[in-house]
Amino acid sequence: MSREPESRWAFLKGNIGVMILTSGIWSLAGAMTWPFFSLYVLGLGGTYVDIGLISAVGAMVRILPTFIGGYLADSLGRKRMVYSMSFLLSFTQLLYVLAPHYRFLLLPAALEALWSGLRDPAFSAIIADSTRPENRAFSYAVWNIVPPLFGLLSPYLSGLLMDRYGVVRAMRWAYLAVFTTSFIASLLRYKLLEETLLPKAEREGVSLRTAVGELLSDFRRTVRSLSKQLWVFFAVDFTFNFAGSLCGPYFVTYATEEIGLTAAQWGFISTILTLISTGVRLPAAWASDRYGRLKFMLPCMFLWPVTFFLFVNAEGFSQVMVARAAMTVLDSVGVPAWQAFFVDLSPREHRGRINAIASVSWAIIGSAGSVAGGALYEGFSARAPFLVTAALQFVGAVVALLTFREPSRREE
Repeated sequence: MSREPESRWAFLKGNIGVMILTSGIWSLAGAMTWPFFSLYVLGLGGTYVDIGLISAVGAMVRILPTFIGGYLADSLGRKRMVYSMSFLLSFTQLLYVLAPHYRFLLLPAALEALWSGLRDPAFSAIIADSTRPENRAFSYAVWNIVPPLFGLLSPYLSGLLMDRYGVVRAMRWAYLAVFTTSFIASLLRYKLLEETLLPKAEREGVSLRTAVGELLSDFRRTVRSLSKQLWVFFAVDFTFNFAGSLCGPYFVTYATEEIGLTAAQWGFISTILTLISTGVRLPAAWASDRYGRLKFMLPCMFLWPVTFFLFVNAEGFSQVMVARAAMTVLDSVGVPAWQAFFVDLSPREHRGRINAIASVSWAIIGSAGSVAGGALYEGFSARAPFLVTAALQFVGAVVALLTFREPSRREE
């Protein structure tokens, strides 16, 4: 009898299984809020530019904490950073419940960015450490598709509540639910996660003062360790990150205000997209592990811009569904390979700091993109952010085609 199924799924018995379970519990209620956050800002009196500004403030606040978090992930350990910051993120959800106006949202957004910045390098590292090169894309695919299944019907339920009771009241209820599920998830992470930091990288009795004192020298060492291919990867990745941040917050506003969808229809589309992702990611990731990353990344990169043109030209529910479904299929094929390619290029002993460098860069670029996207949406036209995104994605795809190469050896 073949042992392949056992070996392929064995990773679920460890940390990835714990992270999948806890992230799924978090997503059970979290999926009620994130598809509609932009509508919450508008409901509390904000504008399209305010949506971008709130996103930008959060992105900028997380820069320094992410650098410190990257160092602490490689010194204090992954587990301690993951569960402690998860608890703080959980309590921050209560501030969203209490927000009296859109300006107040700056406070929980900033705190969320602070805790996330400290946590995310360890969060990414503990998952990366728990994968193997031979099934890394498959592991990331399982990680990407299973947690959202817990919240499969949550966006639709949230949309129904919004259509009946209004956006603001429904979002307050939803954030209260997020606090409950996220607290349970944080407790399980504290109880069940196992440390993955290599013994030779452990530092007994490290303090925050020590972390800050050694921060610059350690990050300089990490930067010098980056390969040329990883630098090229960052350049392309940052281009796509900026492009995505231009329009990311405005899909829901464009769909509801420009095309005329109801909140329940948008929530139903989100549910269908989760099902599509579930069906596509696993076989695509398995193929990426077996046949290489670039065969799946590059075609998706060239097709992504097309889907944005489809979306801005959609004229009703069915056409929006087709455009969003096409985006999701491409995401499901390309993103697991993209994530695995990044890990393939990242030395294990520097992975926490490399994730910190990436996260900080994403924060700076994303904040600029969010503000620019809001200005384009409000100052030029609702279509402008999506069209600029498509153009930038095409440029990034061309650069990737000319420069990306499969690594001769995948990092452990």
